[in-house]
Amino acid sequence: MNKKAFTLIELLVVIAIIAILAAILFPVFAQAKTAAKKTMTISNLKQSSLATMLYMGDNDDGLVPLELLAFTNDPLAATYPSACTGGVCLFGYPLLLQPYSKNVEMFYDPTDRADDATLADSQGRGRFDKNSEYYWYNFGHYASFGMNRRYLNSRVMGPYGPVYSGQPSSIFEAPASTLLYAEATGKDIVSPGRPVVTNPIGNNRVDAPSFWNLGVTFPDARSQGQLWGRYDSKRVVTAWLDGHVSFPAISALKGAGSTTEEIDRFWNGRG
Repeated sequence: MNKKAFTLIELLVVIAIIAILAAILFPVFAQAKTAAKKTMTISNLKQSSLATMLYMGDNDDGLVPLELLAFTNDPLAATYPSACTGGVCLFGYPLLLQPYSKNVEMFYDPTDRADDATLADSQGRGRFDKNSEYYWYNFGHYASFGMNRRYLNSRVMGPYGPVYSGQPSSIFEAPASTLLYAEATGKDIVSPGRPVVTNPIGNNRVDAPSFWNLGVTFPDARSQGQLWGRYDSKRVVTAWLDGHVSFPAISALKGAGSTTEEIDRFWNGRG
């Protein structure tokens, strides 16, 4: 009987075809995976906006504070003890929205998985470790989406640092053109008495263009108010005060003109 088998040439041709198909399909799969994560980020920001609307409904139309400064006798301290140290508690806005969202992961971009040594506790546990001595503090201050703090909050200096209060949303003339949250990073921020974060972890605040640090250049995040695109370095997933979410260019978030009011038009409620 004649036995049929592949020749060496035929095997090499098949291997070459498989290699070509893999080279074509693997980038497609990677793009599909990235697109799915971006869709999840858009959904997360949409849910964060909805939680904010619910908070406003319970607080006389007032926006959630960027952070709430309190003491260890505050009822929140019993629920979120790792947001307190030295008798003082700082509850960042993602933590303040927990009664409405009942979800931690929705405040994280699925690609924001970096950590930084500056956030580790005495045992070296990072921001995602729920056993960390600073877990709730880190969650409240280093989730993925930054709030438009300069315009959506009022700020006064107290004996323990700045005290924030949410502004009433009714004062903003154009909510559909007023930035609420956007992808952000705490990288490169210089704070007195604190080490500089070097990794692109999240951040709970972003600043309007009039506060961008023109003395530095990208990829220093201060150059664009801590806005940080994880799917396109020039664009950020953004939630607006009316609840809709979009993916604008970072440059498009700076208004035309020379005055602060003109430059910050997409932040100050003027639209």
